[in-house]
Order: sequence, then structure tokens, then C-alpha cells
Amino acid sequence: MDLLDMLAVRFHFGGHFVNHGNKREYIRGREAMSYIDRDKVSLPEVVGHLRDHLNVSEGVLLHWLFPGMELHDGLRVLVDDRACQFMSDIIVELGVADIFVEDAPYYNTDLPSRSLPCLT
Repeated sequence: MDLLDMLAVRFHFGGHFVNHGNKREYIRGREAMSYIDRDKVSLPEVVGHLRDHLNVSEGVLLHWLFPGMELHDGLRVLVDDRACQFMSDIIVELGVADIFVEDAPYYNTDLPSRSLPCLT
């Protein structure tokens, strides 16, 4: 298969976003590469490739960085297949899609909603 038929994806995971004024960084994370057939690009396919590197929990948020932009103004959320296809269309000529993994906050669903635990 031709390299142009594959979407190179660099996953950034295990870290978190930190804001410093108008700057944003993703710190303490790791990176891993995957290659997705452009004909198969979809949200389940992207998550499947991410699962090759990481145990993905429900509610995980995926953001991709629009080429030429910075983290503070260029992140786009991957919410569905259409967003994934748009990302694939934008990343051209052997470019790499940078996808940042943001875990959803953990809530204990065994507790009634009005009595959340107090963190002290």
C-alpha cells in the first residue's frame, strides 16, 4: 500500500493539559505512532489504534491539532466519524495527525448525586 493511502497518527497520552496564560502545554505524557488506512478513518478506527498503545476508558476525549496552529488555539475535538474524516482530509503530503488524549474525570456512580465525596 502507498504511504499516501495511510494517515500517520501520533498519539499523545498519559499526560494532561496545563494552561499558562494564553499558552497551553501537554505535559508528562508519552507518544506512540499508528498508521490508519485513509479509507477506514472513523472514530472507532482511531480509538482502536489508540487501544494498541493504551487501555482506553469510557469517556476519553480525543483532540487533534490543526496543522500550523498551537495547542491554545488549534485543538479540535474528535467527536464522530465526520470529524475524523475532516482531520484525514486536512493532513496531507505525508503529514502527521497529532491526537491528544484527555481522560474524562472519574465520578463514583454509587453515590447519590447530591452527596459527592469531600476531598480534603
